[in-house]
Amino acid sequence: YVGSSYLGQRVLSHNSSFGCPFACNFCAVVALANRRWLPESAQRVADIVTHLHDRWRIDGLEFHDMDFFVHEARTAEFAERITGKGINWWGLGRVDTLMSYADSTWETMRRSGAKMIFMGAESGDDETLKRMNKGGKSSTHMTLALVERMKHYGIVPELSFVLGNPPDPAADIEATIAFIRKLKHINPATELVLYIYTPVPQEGSILLDEATRLGFRFPETLEAWASPEWAKFSMRRDPSTPWFKDTTRRRVRDFEAVINAYYPTVTDIRLHSNWRHLLKALSGWRYRFELYDWPYELKALQRLIHYRRPETTGF
Repeated sequence: YVGSSYLGQRVLSHNSSFGCPFACNFCAVVALANRRWLPESAQRVADIVTHLHDRWRIDGLEFHDMDFFVHEARTAEFAERITGKGINWWGLGRVDTLMSYADSTWETMRRSGAKMIFMGAESGDDETLKRMNKGGKSSTHMTLALVERMKHYGIVPELSFVLGNPPDPAADIEATIAFIRKLKHINPATELVLYIYTPVPQEGSILLDEATRLGFRFPETLEAWASPEWAKFSMRRDPSTPWFKDTTRRRVRDFEAVINAYYPTVTDIRLHSNWRHLLKALSGWRYRFELYDWPYELKALQRLIHYRRPETTGF
């Protein structure tokens, strides 16, 4: 249906491709697509967007492809074809792929209305990225370089992180928190989506092997999969995994409360500027001095305001 969002007053969504050519070993898409990527042509995507624009008067579009940006020439041609239509758009891509794009492609994307790009930064630790089998050339250094590049073009980077990876979830969390602070220093507009690591049943996955060694097991019945416990697991919000202790879980939630208050998401179009200023003022000392523990005042204010958290509601 046509809705309103950060992208515009009349926003629709479209899938322009199926699958993903990469094999990240924490991602369920790998088993689904078997590393295939089947895209519509740039012309067809542009024709569909033009139809949606003319028929439904859209001014915003979300591309829910697993990886919209696999092929640079396709992206550039599509962006060129829709330039001037007044459509803001959002899509999902990879850090290394987008970093390899030419400046001319980035400029074309900017002119076409590209407003925000979602990417899986995943971790602030390069060794963890290697265990994840991110493929390509993704690294923490490249992520820092990309958010700086996107700042130049005025396109918002939306980065997701998977925190608490084994074998040392506490160390992984601290490395990622420090990395997030670096990202925000370089480009304060960077949006954050924080998840807790949960295994996926992917054969040959180093992460799954490690999780199994630590005592993790998947449900064996349909009823167990449908239980509230596994609903939380599938959303990566509060998984009960053997290596994730209560103190570690609280560390993630407390940091999340502080940074979501200090940098409330721009995608919440209902959050009034006065609330934004209040959230930033109350959380400023905590963020500045890295005092994240027990932010009861922020959690109480968040319950009062009910503002959007990207990791649970998207936009």
